[in-house]
Amino acid sequence: MTPRPDDQARNELRDLVAQANERREKEHERIETDFWQETDRLQKRYHGAQQDIADVLGVKRNQVLRQTKRYRAVDQDAGTAAD
Repeated sequence: MTPRPDDQARNELRDLVAQANERREKEHERIETDFWQETDRLQKRYHGAQQDIADVLGVKRNQVLRQTKRYRAVDQDAGTAAD
C-alpha cells in the first residue's frame, strides 16, 4: 500500500495536473484553429464546396461559415479588406 500523501505532495500533484491541463487546452485550440483555417482555404476550391464540407462534417453549411470566420487568419482578413 502506498503511503498517504502530505500537503506538499498534494500541492505538487495539483500544480502538475493544472500545467498538463493548460498544455492540453492550448494544443486543442491550436489544432482547432489549424483545422478551420484549412477548411476555410478548402471551401474556396469550387462553387458548392462549403456545402460539400458541411455534408462531410455532418453539420449545417452555416456552421462551417461561422467557424471559418471565427478562426480565419488575420492576414486573410487584411487581404480581403484591401480588395
